[in-house]
Amino acid sequence: MVLWARRERDEDERAVVRRLSRARKAPRDAVMRARMIELSWSGLRVPAIAVELDCSQKTVRCWLHRFN
Repeated sequence: MVLWARRERDEDERAVVRRLSRARKAPRDAVMRARMIELSWSGLRVPAIAVELDCSQKTVRCWLHRFN
């Protein structure tokens, strides 16, 4: 089964996720989670996101489920 992040509710939510994924002074975990969501929105699947962020597929699935 393919897991995707749900679509953004509005442009404000997309802007918040985008800003957090590029933040330099935010907590590292929060930045990584935002990048997972943004990569999912761009069409990457869980294995590709895990490789891109150098983490496990289980971690990516966990955070995508929480976001959804």
